[in-house]
Amino acid sequence: MSDVPRGPDWWQDKDGRWYPNHVTPSEEASESSKLSPDPARNDGDEENLPDYFARTYGWGEGTGQNEPVLVIGGGNAGDDTDPKYTTLTERAPTAVHNSVRSIFPPDLFSGILGVIGAAFLVIGSFLNWATAGGSLTTGSIEGIADSNGIGTLITGGICAFVAGLFLSGQRKRWVGLVMIISAGVAVALSIYSIADITNTSNNIPENLLERFPTIDTAFASNAKLDFDIGLWAVLGGSVISFLAGLTGFKRHT
Repeated sequence: MSDVPRGPDWWQDKDGRWYPNHVTPSEEASESSKLSPDPARNDGDEENLPDYFARTYGWGEGTGQNEPVLVIGGGNAGDDTDPKYTTLTERAPTAVHNSVRSIFPPDLFSGILGVIGAAFLVIGSFLNWATAGGSLTTGSIEGIADSNGIGTLITGGICAFVAGLFLSGQRKRWVGLVMIISAGVAVALSIYSIADITNTSNNIPENLLERFPTIDTAFASNAKLDFDIGLWAVLGGSVISFLAGLTGFKRHT
């Protein structure tokens, strides 16, 4: 088939197309039916694309001015009469945006470390910090009976509260800073108590000789105070809490 004859024996049909002599009119009709597109489909006709998409997908029905436009072909986008410019409008679904609050994961390392440190601080505050040693057989120093023990108890409670914030996912630097300050105060109280008990223990022999001039010198010289588990628990808890504050301060933003 051709639009122009390519030989003297070619013949022309009613549509003006030319066929060679060996093609009969019946074969021409059959070939035309194979090549002719189905008018009901409109798949290959660019001019009918809006109707096709509107019928198939429902585009272009009830659209508003602010809805997205799909442009097919070229032409002047500002001129709707340009035959090369074809638009298809698509109904945009209404999006519902729900506000989502950011949830941070808990800081398990700093939180668990803080809980352990706070537990040592609180429990150690109620235990003995020193007991009689050497030639002394009775006597003890309770942490809670002294102002230092009350201070470590308070700081232990603060450290426990801050550790709970770590475990709840509170990602603020001030949380770690509060833990550092509280634990730092507990460390200072512990060190001060160690120095105070050591000084008291060193002065025991001299005090005994002053109060009891007839006392045996060897007995008096051997009298002292021994540190007890409560003071070590408070010191260890304050250091652990301080480390928890440092790690939490670095991890949080």
